[in-house]
Amino acid sequence: MLKTDYIDVARGRTPADLNLTDCRVVDFFRDRVIEGAVVSLYKGYIVGVNDGLEARRTMSLEGSYLCPGLVDSHVHIESSLLSPVEYARMVTPRGTTAVVADPHEIANVLGHDGINWMLRASDGIPLDVYLMVPSCVPATHFDTAGASLFASDLSRFAREDSVLGLGEVMNYPGVLAGDPRMLDKLSLFWEAGKAIDGHAPGLSGRDLSAYALSGIRSDHEATTPAEALEKLDKGMWIMARMGSSARDLENLIPAMDHETVRRMMLCTDDRHPNDIATEGHIDAAIRSLVAGGVPFLDALRMASHNSAQYYGLRRSGAIAPGYRADLVAFTNPEAFSARLVFKAGLLVAEDGKPTGGYAEAGGSVVAPPLRDSVNIKWIEQKDFLIPDEGGDARVIESSPGSIITGASFARPAVVNGYCVSDTARDIVKIFVIERHTGSGSIGKGFIRGLKLRRGAIGSTVSHDSHNMIIAGVDDVSIFKAARRLNAMKGGYVITDGEDVLAELALPVAGLMSDRPADEVIARLAAFEEFFRMEGMPGASPLMTLSFMALPVIPSLKITDKGLVDVDAFEQVSLFRMN
Repeated sequence: MLKTDYIDVARGRTPADLNLTDCRVVDFFRDRVIEGAVVSLYKGYIVGVNDGLEARRTMSLEGSYLCPGLVDSHVHIESSLLSPVEYARMVTPRGTTAVVADPHEIANVLGHDGINWMLRASDGIPLDVYLMVPSCVPATHFDTAGASLFASDLSRFAREDSVLGLGEVMNYPGVLAGDPRMLDKLSLFWEAGKAIDGHAPGLSGRDLSAYALSGIRSDHEATTPAEALEKLDKGMWIMARMGSSARDLENLIPAMDHETVRRMMLCTDDRHPNDIATEGHIDAAIRSLVAGGVPFLDALRMASHNSAQYYGLRRSGAIAPGYRADLVAFTNPEAFSARLVFKAGLLVAEDGKPTGGYAEAGGSVVAPPLRDSVNIKWIEQKDFLIPDEGGDARVIESSPGSIITGASFARPAVVNGYCVSDTARDIVKIFVIERHTGSGSIGKGFIRGLKLRRGAIGSTVSHDSHNMIIAGVDDVSIFKAARRLNAMKGGYVITDGEDVLAELALPVAGLMSDRPADEVIARLAAFEEFFRMEGMPGASPLMTLSFMALPVIPSLKITDKGLVDVDAFEQVSLFRMN
């Protein structure tokens, strides 16, 4: 509600709280930089720019640029492996003051309880965490999730101020087929006047038109300039992604010009904390764009202003009277790095480190407790045997840096009637174990591309249903990994025989740690060292493994129910049928 004291300050009757002087203000309304500006702040908002207002305090920015706080337009906080408060401690000092989070990872594990946990755990931190309600819980009928959410379940969240709309609609075959359950969800948020995010890799032509007319207005899965431009032509917004495993941002630079960037945003989608620590967050995406030839004003527009426009955040994304005082000061547009970060007018970070103002803005929130979420049936080593059925078997073909897989056929190595891993051909066994209901369901398959030569790697992070996923060379290592993940209540593990070489417990829904970010990063370092020593390709083999169970990304994936041909959108057998 507008209060008269703001008007009094804006008119100069009473002093502002703070004047930021000697600024170079980034102005998206006229696409320019305002030199030597003075920005006046009062109770968390901007009340004047160059209006000659007096203030109780003055801070000179010494010629630094000043832009609105950065926005991650699409992220799964769960993929950072951190609680929201620890996540904020990492990204806010890098200039990110708001994220639009889709909690479908925790919702696929815990349903309503997971969404409520994310809302409550995000209260009081110096980072605006807006939610997009998960549209696909479960993601498909090909796997077992921990919950099912229908339109009637989501209606209560549509009324939450911090909920901006419906999260990525991954089930595009359901949309195109007119699935009434999917259309009910779309109608609920369309009629509420809220955003609906998309997820449609490779969709084109009439199918893309049908997908867009259903009210879906964004997509973060474009991997080529042509795909991005076609989706822009259909009236959609593009989220250029810079995640840990999927990095499409640089590939889309040829599609970015002064006009198209007005409907493009930046996102991380899934990004591990070690990548945030070493490379950055949205600030890293800005640096990458500028290095690729994108003008820095255009890069900043995609990093802040456009997300506010798309999601209807009317008081965010610009520096002008009435806008939130979420601001970032930086000195070099050619190598963007946050020097100062203000959240609601308070200084919360300086030179990449949280300041004392962090506590004033929040950050001491204690997340509510959650029930245990790793409930696997009693298993034995023999459960990981794959009987030879004769002939060739389907093989998932993984590629470093991509969540899209290929599919091939190969005759597996066989010992005593059972298929075994064949490291000489880079073919290892892979399993997905249902972990929500204790059903005992186990999907079995083979994967090539991981370059795993010994032991096993396992995780309870496997998009989107997050069943236990393990790839391994021998059954002893695989069985040990499963038992250890169960004992830890979820997490990551590397085993070699009976030895545990590295582990990270993720007891919050089997997805997130309850420990500080520094401790999580230190634990991840042991995984990185193993991958480096073993010569495993890609920046994040753990992230690559986690996407092998996602049956909405082409072409061949594995779930607890078996292999899925995503292109045909059907379950298929492990061995070629004669």
